[in-house]
Amino acid sequence: MKVNLKLILLVVLCTIILYSIMIFLTDVPKIQQQIYDFKINYLPHILILIASGWFLALFRWHILVRNLGIDVPLRSNFTIFFSSMALAMIPGRVGDLVKSQMLKSRHNISRTKTAPLVFLERYYDLIGVVVASSLGILFFQPAVYIMAIISIFLIICFIIASSKTFFEKCVKKFSKVKFLSKFTEPLLDSYDVVHKSTRGKVSIIAILLSTSQWLVVSTAVYFILLAYDITNISILEVIPLYLSSIVLGAVSLLPGGLGISEGSLAGFLNLFVDDISITLSISIIIRIFTLWIGIIVGFVFLRFVRDVLFEK
Repeated sequence: MKVNLKLILLVVLCTIILYSIMIFLTDVPKIQQQIYDFKINYLPHILILIASGWFLALFRWHILVRNLGIDVPLRSNFTIFFSSMALAMIPGRVGDLVKSQMLKSRHNISRTKTAPLVFLERYYDLIGVVVASSLGILFFQPAVYIMAIISIFLIICFIIASSKTFFEKCVKKFSKVKFLSKFTEPLLDSYDVVHKSTRGKVSIIAILLSTSQWLVVSTAVYFILLAYDITNISILEVIPLYLSSIVLGAVSLLPGGLGISEGSLAGFLNLFVDDISITLSISIIIRIFTLWIGIIVGFVFLRFVRDVLFEK
């Protein structure tokens, strides 16, 4: 799987344009004032929490790989994982499939064996979102409906993964969707990987790591709000509020949930802060911390894997 650098840069350019439009349509002086009012003493806490979320996801990936009997050094997985963060803007996070390509190129590990793990990461992400949100779901009513729908989806996925015959029939059904058709053949051979990675001790560890990841990131969002003197939203409200916006962005299949996550987050915050200009600007700041800093870090690590990934 080669990556077109021009396509990535185009997505980044479109993001800048979209954010510029969103800021232009709001009260620019208020946004400027929000930036000036940011309490810098919260910055270390925010960055540490964001980085902790990355490392929790890294260890989950490493454990899933090791569970298949694949012996990849943690240092190598470290580089592979962090470089893949640069491709978070590819719709559906399918850019994470480059991890499978890098394992193939660097360690001669079959893509058929590791590609399913990328989809399982999203599966565990959703479980982590639901579990983390449950801590404060009663404090934020919209999350009840969003998480209920996601829970039904996860139950269906689990049922599909419980029967090889049913699994193969469902994969063949997905092949009729043009966007998913290119993944059909690898998925047909992936049942054993999926089954082994969603049962027993490894599934419990993956769920705990996923839940912890979303909790620390949500706590970072809480500190961002505190940095703007927004104190009328408790941490138990922030967790389901923020995670609901992430889910809505994910199901949109837009690059990084672009526009949908920011818009829904601003709308949810507007229930507590009666100024859409302020909530929209804060939602963009939150996304910069929780998404774009990770992408920038990913681009730093891409220099170690350029020969594997980029089209010439």
